[in-house]
Amino acid sequence: MLSKPSKVLTRSCSWLRGSLFTFIAFVSCASNASTSPELTMYDSNGAKAAPGVIVKSAATMTVTGLINHVVVTQHYRNENPFAVNARYVFPLADESAVHAMTMHIGERVIKGEIDKKAQAELRFQQAQQAGKQAALVHQQRSNMFVTNVANIGPGEDVQIELKYQEVIDYRSGTFALRFPTTITPRYHPITAVLQEQGERPNVEKQPASLFAPSGWITPIYSPSSHSDTAQSEFSLIINIDVGLELVDIQSKYHQIAIENPAFGQYQVALNESNAVDRDFLLEFKPLQKEQAQAAFFTEQLNNGERFGLLMLLPPDDHFTQTQRLAREMIFVVDTSGSMHGQSMEQAKSALHYALSLLDSNDSFNIIGFDDQIMPMSNNPVPANDFNLRRAERFVYNLQADGGTEIKGALDAVLDGHEHLGYVRQVVFLTDGSVSNEDSLFKHISAQLGDSRLFTIGIGSAPNSYFMRRAADVGRGTFTYIGNSGEVKPKMQQLFDKLAHPAISQLALSSELANQALEYWPSPLPDLYFSEPVMVAVKLDNQAAITLTGQTAQGPLAIKLNTQQGQSAQGIARLWARQKIKSLLLYNEQQQVKAQVESLALEHQLLSPFTAFIAIEKTQSNTVAEQNVQAANQLPEGLSMRLPQTDGQSRQYIMLGMLLLTGFAALRFKK
Repeated sequence: MLSKPSKVLTRSCSWLRGSLFTFIAFVSCASNASTSPELTMYDSNGAKAAPGVIVKSAATMTVTGLINHVVVTQHYRNENPFAVNARYVFPLADESAVHAMTMHIGERVIKGEIDKKAQAELRFQQAQQAGKQAALVHQQRSNMFVTNVANIGPGEDVQIELKYQEVIDYRSGTFALRFPTTITPRYHPITAVLQEQGERPNVEKQPASLFAPSGWITPIYSPSSHSDTAQSEFSLIINIDVGLELVDIQSKYHQIAIENPAFGQYQVALNESNAVDRDFLLEFKPLQKEQAQAAFFTEQLNNGERFGLLMLLPPDDHFTQTQRLAREMIFVVDTSGSMHGQSMEQAKSALHYALSLLDSNDSFNIIGFDDQIMPMSNNPVPANDFNLRRAERFVYNLQADGGTEIKGALDAVLDGHEHLGYVRQVVFLTDGSVSNEDSLFKHISAQLGDSRLFTIGIGSAPNSYFMRRAADVGRGTFTYIGNSGEVKPKMQQLFDKLAHPAISQLALSSELANQALEYWPSPLPDLYFSEPVMVAVKLDNQAAITLTGQTAQGPLAIKLNTQQGQSAQGIARLWARQKIKSLLLYNEQQQVKAQVESLALEHQLLSPFTAFIAIEKTQSNTVAEQNVQAANQLPEGLSMRLPQTDGQSRQYIMLGMLLLTGFAALRFKK
């Protein structure tokens, strides 16, 4: 039997061991974000195995007129002495119309086929189990895709080629191309309530990581943004032929090399070896701005169907002669954990500058949110000196932490009411790192009223899918700010636009009696200063169409001759892509599934209900039993101090520390 001092000593040692274990667990979890998982491989039993697959990617863009044709190539090389199955979660532009996939195995080329998603997944599983080499590409979100490659042999290379097209962005005389290279970690909301004792547990109130959105595949991350690992290699070439001399070509966040082989033709190449931790953005301006004020492109298919793509920028005098209206400005800023670091500094800088642009006739409020709502004031306040100084202190004290509960923030600012006598504009600053986008879009549509929602994407790799769609439903626009140096010009441009009334009630009409036009997006958004109308329309036998709207001076009507459009390829796909987007944006998915599926199959497009599948006919020697998922780089400037972005991990760690410490203390008292 131990003496009393010995018992005390033993209990003290136990308490110290428990405390030490708690400390080590905390340090291990907290440092997990700074250790590089690179590639994590698991066998069929879930046990970790050594990494050994290298993924390299490249993209080639060809810009003609308003359309960007893109070819993305993914190289998978298996350096293991055994076969593996590889998976890669990757981003593409949120407006991309993915219309082709090809698999290359050595000299063999297998063209992908579009199929219904469930059938494609079944065919892929059967091929994988049979030892055949196969590839499956499906859309997880409009800006997030997944490639699965089955049975890559030892030392073998497999190449997956994807083709997509998009309409290039144009505003204030400047064209812009954006290519995302990584994915900001997404937050999965927790919405259920606790059950009373004895009731059946509510599975909705569980850790978000266990109940991710249906079918959701989460990326894994290599946090080192300056890693020299082979899987971070990325190359990009852009060929520009818009038929105009360009006076300025610049990349905001990357080094580039520019060549001008002929008049109006330019080749831009990415000139960095490691550039996959931030979105690539290229901007270019034509010398003759007036020639870019209006553009109309048409395409006729073999079956006789005709489609048009219209960009129209009304003259500035429709806006500059108008009287400035009183406004209520509501600034909503995301302060969740994923905004920590560079993104939060950009948001604060944007808010400070926005406050300096307010007029004495304006009223305003600022609302910060993570998993809680933090308003500066319970009601909007006049933009006088006292309230502006109060707002600056409020912004200065904002800290990034917690989960991205956007619905609560929307509830705080959208009331579904009409606001007579002033314009109500909501400016939403966020990285959009959420996964429940569809439910948020429906919530915005139901609660908008006559407010207008303008989204500002903050950070090096924001979720532009959420922010662009939220702005579409909110009848506003989306602005992207990628670094602090862009805050002033981008916010000034936005406020110049918001300071003038919109052209509202925009619509396209046919001259043919009793024949409605099919155009997308539908309904058309409000039009603001220097913002063009971009719309895809099914023309068929239309000789002319008319754009109508309402301005402060009265009705606006512009007639367009459809026979004068320039010929271009891919307009029909863009029309179908925009129709699919609008159908999903304003309806429940299951209600429009048949329409979306039919459109996607007809025009060979990826959608939530279709996928590309390519299968090699011959069987490989062995069936792969090892699975590997390629890692994405963490976005530049994102300081993920904890391994998750939802704000729950810190609570779990602290709870674990308290439990362990309490257990040790109880043992010490015995």
